[in-house]
Amino acid sequence: MRKVVLYIVYGDEQIYYDGAKFSSLTLKNWISNDSSVEIVILTEKPEKFADFPVNILVMSSKQKNEWSLNGEYHFRIKNRGLAYVMDNLKLKGLDKILFFDTDTYFHKSPIPLFDLIQPNQALFYLNEGFIYKRKRFNNYVKHLEGKSIEIEGRNYELSKQSILWGSLMVGIMPNMRPSLERADLLMLKFYKIVPAHTIDSFALSEILSREYKIVEGKNFVSLYSTSRKKEYATKVLTDFFIHNESKSIAEKIYLAQKVKIKRSIMTILKQRFSKLVK
Repeated sequence: MRKVVLYIVYGDEQIYYDGAKFSSLTLKNWISNDSSVEIVILTEKPEKFADFPVNILVMSSKQKNEWSLNGEYHFRIKNRGLAYVMDNLKLKGLDKILFFDTDTYFHKSPIPLFDLIQPNQALFYLNEGFIYKRKRFNNYVKHLEGKSIEIEGRNYELSKQSILWGSLMVGIMPNMRPSLERADLLMLKFYKIVPAHTIDSFALSEILSREYKIVEGKNFVSLYSTSRKKEYATKVLTDFFIHNESKSIAEKIYLAQKVKIKRSIMTILKQRFSKLVK
């Protein structure tokens, strides 16, 4: 059984490349004794990871344009990239693949996450609540309620039980591979009628939830996804890689565990004050 951890990195912002490298370093701290775990990075800039002991797959410019609808909706790259990697690695049987956004890192073992990925159970980061019960999801209700969307001969309709699952992590198995295609087709329908940037994750969870159970894995990962957390993390990670450039991978793995990305109260207050001044 193969256990694959996947990062997808593209664009020009260095923080995404530093984030993937830092995340993989903190991950390696916990998987050093588990040779079945493979780290794969799908990226348009493979040179950014030339010195890292990971499996690099290259995203071509053509793929990036096709997957992102010519740059109109880059979030689609997650679904298309995940499908491409599963096919490229020829995953089968009991193999498992676990995608992480680049703004994740690990201060506890993420290995139990693989146990949550089963033939009848997919894994997402977070259950964000029922679409019908959260005001911030009203766009979905407003534009999808009462509509029937045909996907490969099947009719999709928004349900009172529909949930938005945060896709900072997604864990699936090869038997779920067809769901990526159906989710992509549904997302393309959503793209035309739902003005929301989370339609990719919602489409995937809606398709998967029709056939499988979904569970969350938020307790096993740390992150810096909000704008101010990311702003602070960018400086921390830039400094980390500059100061440790000449060190070995083993040393970087050790030192990465000591990095503090969580902001102090003083840092939070300074960021808030700076925003008010602007």
